[in-house]
Amino acid sequence: MGKAQFEELEKNGVYLSVPRGISMWPMIINKEGIVEIHKLTEPAKRYDLVVYVRGEEQGVIHRVVYVFKNHYAIIGDNCWRFEFVKKSQVKGIVTKFYRKGKWYDVDNKWYKLYVHIWVDLLFIKRPLFFLREKFFKLIGKKRNV
Repeated sequence: MGKAQFEELEKNGVYLSVPRGISMWPMIINKEGIVEIHKLTEPAKRYDLVVYVRGEEQGVIHRVVYVFKNHYAIIGDNCWRFEFVKKSQVKGIVTKFYRKGKWYDVDNKWYKLYVHIWVDLLFIKRPLFFLREKFFKLIGKKRNV
């Protein structure tokens, strides 16, 4: 998402996006998935998939792991590093996503199970993903998902 998309989200309250990148794999596949984003009208909660502004106008979709008074700790499903994002940077929330020919609502029981496993096991996932990153750096290979 860029500046124009954030303006459309602000104006219409909803926006469809085709995310790029591997940070939300396996849930969102690079340039193949579609997400329905709604304007954030209340504070995000743990497990929510939110869109926030990074830098000048880059939109990023990542998951809320911890909620603090003025900011969130957010991480991509395929990442090991937390990002600390001010609440004012969060502009939208993903309510549906399209993956492999099917739409999924974030209230779907299988999606909720996936989210809980993925977030609640961060204490295992983060060290493994850290080692994966160091391994790929060591062999000089860029990781592609």
